[in-house]
Amino acid sequence: MKKICFLLILFCLLPSCATAQWYLFPGKKNPAGATVPDTVSRNKPDSTAVLQNAADSLAAAADSLGVPAMIPAWEDVFVSELPDVVHIALVLPLQASDKPSDNFLDFYSGALLALRDLGQNGLRANLQVFDSADSKASLEPAFGAGQDLLIGPVALADIRGALTLLDPRKVLVSPLDPAAAPLSETGPVVQSPSPWTAQLDELVRWVGQDKLVNEEIYVVRDTAAAGQGEQTDYLMRRLLESGIRYHSVLSVKEIPFARNRQFRVMIASDRDSFFASAVRSLSIEGALNDDIILYGTSRIRANGTGPADLHNTNAHLVTPYFIDYEDPAVADFILAYRALFQNEPGSFSFQGYDTMRYFVTMCTKYGRQWYKRLPEYSQKGLQSDFRFSTGSPRVNQAVRRVIYNKDLTTVQAR
Repeated sequence: MKKICFLLILFCLLPSCATAQWYLFPGKKNPAGATVPDTVSRNKPDSTAVLQNAADSLAAAADSLGVPAMIPAWEDVFVSELPDVVHIALVLPLQASDKPSDNFLDFYSGALLALRDLGQNGLRANLQVFDSADSKASLEPAFGAGQDLLIGPVALADIRGALTLLDPRKVLVSPLDPAAAPLSETGPVVQSPSPWTAQLDELVRWVGQDKLVNEEIYVVRDTAAAGQGEQTDYLMRRLLESGIRYHSVLSVKEIPFARNRQFRVMIASDRDSFFASAVRSLSIEGALNDDIILYGTSRIRANGTGPADLHNTNAHLVTPYFIDYEDPAVADFILAYRALFQNEPGSFSFQGYDTMRYFVTMCTKYGRQWYKRLPEYSQKGLQSDFRFSTGSPRVNQAVRRVIYNKDLTTVQAR
């Protein structure tokens, strides 16, 4: 009965925003799926970063980044007209024929709500949904030929497979997997989640803006061969280019902590175990010393770090995903989602909403050549933002600054 009610709710959306081909049967929502990655909390610690952990898992599972052969003329295609009806293909691993995925049903529901909201402002859209986990719903050659916007597939391997079938005049949006970012440099892919390079760039800017003249910055460096990898090299190079002066130490114990002095600390390692150990040591010191600030990326939260560790270290994190529950737009979304789907939105719901709303808006503003105009339009979402630069025109560079205060509040830095 719940499944029937859910389907009826989805069909009710169609007159205002979209028509669709349905390839799924909604399953029962796992209560744990309602957990969101970040919250602005006035009375309790921050919640688990569900979406970020999922994205990191996808990236870690990718064995290679081989790029399939592309038709080089795709970027030279020039079609300027604005579509009267925006035709959209959404490709998600819904697992509809087996056990439906709660996370991707959430993403799908958020995307539908975005179309509903845009439809109330006059949008006409046709949505076609593909279940990439169902062999019966596999993509066909010249995939996307009749579409203005292609969102998905999700996993890197599925994206690479879809590119071999993609109509040469089209591009597709990678909605979740950060490992797909290199594909945007050589092929028709737009990377929606910002990669770790964008996070480290913003982190170094933040440290440079916060540091006072007499304050000291310490970088805890991993000297093991496994710890001196791509991310460590990139961070140290960006610090050198920025001109920020710092002390390099091999462990937290080497930092001469003292009261009434500010200690700003960063961790440079490609090993998750080193990260977790260093954060725990800093947390112990931070419980005794109020003048410690740990700077890091969303990667810190994916290594078993608890909320208490983040608050003890007054962590300043740069992350692609953060939900400010004091934002009126977030509150409106939650109420609308509850009314339509009789459930609480999860982190994937917010991501589906933000992704669909931004790229459909791009298509309605700039027409079928929207992917050539990405650096010209930025947008603030509910959970993530969108900002493309001319230097990397198809990789989202937008991230958010989040502060974990000692009083157990979590706020977005403005």
